Parts: sequence; C-alpha cells; structure tokens
Amino acid sequence: MAAIGGIWSPGGGAFESALLPMAEALAHRGKGGRRFFTSEGLGLFEEGAPPGASGVGPRSPQPEAPVVFDGRIDNQEELRAELDLPPEASVELLVAEAYARWQRGCAGRLRGEFAFALWDARRETLYLARDRFGVRPLCYFWKPGGGGFFAFASEIKGLFAVPGVLRRPRESAIVDFVAGMAAEASGTPYERIFRLPPAHWMEVDREGVRSQRYWTLGPATIGEANDREMAEELYRRLSRAVARRLRPGGRAGVLLSGGIDSSSITGLLAEQLADGRGPEVIAAVFPTIPECDESAFLEEVVAHHGLRCHRVRADLLDPLGEIEQWLYRQDGLVLGYNLFLNVALYREAAAAGVELIFDGFDGDTVVSHGVERLAELARGGRWRTLSREARLLAAGHGFSAADVWRAHVLRPALPAWARQAWFRIRQAGGEGLPSLLNRGLAQKHHLADRIFAARRLQLAVGGSVQRMHRHRLEAAVLSTIFEGLDKEAAWWGIEPAHPFFDPEVVEWCLGLPSAQKLRDGLTRHVLREAVRGIVPEKVRLRRDKSDQSQALTLLLHRHDQVQLQGLWKEDKPLLEPYWEWAELEKAWHRYQGSPNPADCMTLWRAKVLALWLRGLESGKGWMERPPRPKRGTG
Repeated sequence: MAAIGGIWSPGGGAFESALLPMAEALAHRGKGGRRFFTSEGLGLFEEGAPPGASGVGPRSPQPEAPVVFDGRIDNQEELRAELDLPPEASVELLVAEAYARWQRGCAGRLRGEFAFALWDARRETLYLARDRFGVRPLCYFWKPGGGGFFAFASEIKGLFAVPGVLRRPRESAIVDFVAGMAAEASGTPYERIFRLPPAHWMEVDREGVRSQRYWTLGPATIGEANDREMAEELYRRLSRAVARRLRPGGRAGVLLSGGIDSSSITGLLAEQLADGRGPEVIAAVFPTIPECDESAFLEEVVAHHGLRCHRVRADLLDPLGEIEQWLYRQDGLVLGYNLFLNVALYREAAAAGVELIFDGFDGDTVVSHGVERLAELARGGRWRTLSREARLLAAGHGFSAADVWRAHVLRPALPAWARQAWFRIRQAGGEGLPSLLNRGLAQKHHLADRIFAARRLQLAVGGSVQRMHRHRLEAAVLSTIFEGLDKEAAWWGIEPAHPFFDPEVVEWCLGLPSAQKLRDGLTRHVLREAVRGIVPEKVRLRRDKSDQSQALTLLLHRHDQVQLQGLWKEDKPLLEPYWEWAELEKAWHRYQGSPNPADCMTLWRAKVLALWLRGLESGKGWMERPPRPKRGTG
C-alpha cells in the first residue's frame, strides 16, 4: 500500500512547499521511502510502496514521464512483452510506457487495483486513473481561473494540507447522510472536493478537467459447460484471485465471520499457504448477543484447516468509544455503522503481525443470490420447477411459501408502469421518504425525485437475474465501502484484499446461467459447489445469516447513553437545521423504551454528524491527527 498526491498550477504558482505536508498527512499509508518530482508549477509525491510491490531496482530503467502509483497490476508479464520491457521494469515504467503507447486508453489495458497519476510534459497534461471497482482511493480538488490549481491525493486529509483547500461542508452530502443514502460515485462531504469514480481516467490541463469511463461491466461468455465444470472454473478463478493478492514476505490474515463468503476465502488462502505458515484468522465473537454470534460456524472452519484464531470480544465494544479518531481516519462522514467492528478487527490483526488482510466482502453480490430466477421461471411457464424452488427457498429461510410467491413471482409480474405508479402513490402519502430530514432541505435537494428515480431503476431491472445482478455490482456504495475499509486498514499498517472483486471473477459470475445462482432453494449454488471439500458442510450449506445490526443497536444503548444525551444539549444547535427535531425526539424515546435498529441508525447518524460539524467549526477534536498506534500494540 502506498500514498500518492500532487499539485499542478497552470499559472506556475509555487505550491511545491505543500508537498511535504501532504506526504506527512498520508505517512501511515507507506512503509518504504518517499519520493518527489517537481517542475515549474507541478509537484508529485509517492509515499513508500511496500517492498517488492513496484519492482523498482537500482538498475531498473526509469520512466521518462514521472508516475506516482498505488496498487497492484496483475497482467505485468503480458504488458512487458507487448511493450518490449525487461522483466525488471518497474510498475512506474510500465505505466509510463503504456501511456506512451495507448494514451488515454492505457488505463483500460491495466488489470488489477490501482490509482496513479502521470505527467505528460509534451502535452502539459496531468493524467490520472483509478481501478475498475474503486478499491484504491483517489480524490481531488479543482480551483479554476487565475491563481487556480488542481490537487489530488489518496485521502482527503492529504488535500487539507494544501493552502487554499477549505474544509467546507457540502449541504447536499449532509442531506443524503441524514436520509441514510450513499453518496454518488464522485461525491464527498466537502465542497469542491471530489472522488475520481471507479473505472475512470481524468485529464487536467490549461483547458480544465475532464474525465471518462474506460470500462463497463459486462458478462463473460460462459459457453457450454455442465455443473461440475462451472464449479471447477469458479474455484480456479477464485484461487487465482487469492494468489494475485499474496505477496512475498507479507504476513497474511483473513477476516472470518463463519458465512460462506469469508469461509471460502479462508479455505482458498489456507490451500495457497499450505506449505508454510497458514493465515492468521481474525474473528469477531458475540457470546452475549446470540443474534450476531457465528462462533459455531467459524470454529468449524478454523478446526477444518487447523488455523490459529484471534477472537475479538465484539460484544464488549463501545461503538462511539473512538469515534473522533476514526472520523479523522475516514475523512469525515461515513455511513458504515459497523465500522467500530472493523477498527477492532484491524487492531487485532496488527497486533498479530498481519500485513495483508483477506476477506470475503460482498461475495454474495458478486456471485448473486439469484432469487429473480423465480420470476424468470414464471415467465417461461416452468411451473413445476418454480413451485419446487419457491417451496425450498421458503423452507430454508423461514419464510412462508406465500411470501416468496408474492415478493418474487407475483410482484415482478406486474407491468413496470403499474409498480411505478403504485410507488408514486405511496410516496405522495409520505411512505418511503425519510421523516427525520428537514422538509425544506428535502425539497431543495429534490430528495423525493431522486428516491423515485432510484426505485424506478430498480423496478426496471427486477425480475431478471442478470440485470439485477449487474445493477447491484454497479452500485456507487461499493466503492465508498472499499475506500472506508482501505483507510482504516492503512492506519494499522495493513493492506486489505478482496478476491471476490477480481474482474475475472466478477465478469464470469455475471455471465453464469440463472440456475447456477439459485438451485434447490440454495442461493449462490455455484459457489457452494466450487468450495466443496475446502469449506465444512455445516458452513457450505448454511442458509441463515446473523443480524449484525443488532450489535450496534444493543451496544450503543449499553455504552453510549451520555454521548446520545448530548444530542439534546450541546449538539442541538448544530443539528437543528438538518433534522425535523420533533421526529428525532420521537426516535430517541422509542429507542429508550425498546432499542431497535431503525432508531439506532438514526441516533448514530445524528451523533456522527454533530461531531463532524463541531470538528469543522472548531478546527479541533477529530480535525487534529490522533496519535498513530504503534505496530503490534492493541
């Protein structure tokens, strides 16, 4: 893992002095050296990529165009051959030569996870690009006109080190946060600070800033294959994805919950490391919160592979105990209510000496539950198969068969216009709209229209396994989650690895026939077959899933009464412009009488917003950098 950043002033302004503060603000992301490149009006820096990640050697050919790079390129061997580069050529040289050959199209030739910037001196153009799913973060600030400049960095805190980059909250971002909506792919909580969306390149020159998507997700062509062949192919692709993310000398760990996704990655990683020391297993356990505890399943996986497990007593955690520090680490507002669990897990991993942490994040989205297959069976008139699948799905998940038919067969059978009209009628009556958001702000920012547009898109793809599958894979919230995990892991000196989101895996899963996603009432059928033998049967055939929202609901009520009571005292002047205060008070009283996830999320968001706004207003609190933990300490 590395940090990159830079500043370019078309007018030749002297911004080079800001490079060192930028690099210092992001020093936690790098363990190696620090390098700078400066020219008239331009400054770039790279904060220490891990040894071996870039392949830079003392005798390596150096790129003519300066490049700063964070990430990993998986098709280096293929690109070196195509570009006629020696085996020892660095990633920076490879990127520079790819740009020289393909210009704007170079990003589309790279496979892997990356964020980089390159200076084209001949065209006086700064070129930036980000990987397909946005695993590596990249944000920027643009001030046009005389005295203007462009600045970019791996994290927003790097931009705040630049004079002229203001910490000004963006009202529309606050509206979305209060409503519980994820930010758009380019949005941040700050005015004039943006994220480069996943799968996009950007050019910056004297004419301004422009960006373009270089890759669009599409299904791979599967061809004729039987069940066994498709399961074996998924196994091979996931195994390669795990191998690509391993690196020599890097101590590997895995976050294990006991679900099929994390258990699959644990099994594949154990196979890859079978000849040496196996991965360190990091797991959260909830002995006093049975709804969240998956100990019985994760212990099966640990015993199956003979691994060492580091257990975190998550039922003892205080969700707001370190909130000011992780607000700093996350650069402000974040919707991830369970981030306190990741903080504890990454801390434990660092104490165990882990440098590379694998997980099965959102494997269910990648492989797909495939429940839309029921509507496809209905349209095809395959009533016997439909009846059997609906019955088995209902029995396995504790639903009634009538509920399954109503949700997944009858409702999708209605014309799209009828479903949209019904949603509009309900919306006009106030259903589906956040009741806690200030009504004036909701109207100002067209919240109802945006909610309807999102709902209309969801209705348009409903009833089709592949369309819904693609819709979920393209959700902007995914890159937001990747960035949050990246920032937290980086703080503890750990690099996160998400094998399920290898494009080779994602594209292939998207192209799978519907019957490979839902079969015999089992969702993710092909994955269950692919990991047969490396995942214990008790886990491989699991149908249930723990309710993690209960952890925050109960722990917030148990530990943070004083923090929450502050909402009605010191926090009220900060929050009143954004909330319908009477509704917020109702949520508080309901939560006190009977803690529930919906009111818990509301109160949690209110507290996070208050702390963030206070930090911006005072310049203190979370705006000050907290001490970086020493590696290997809790």
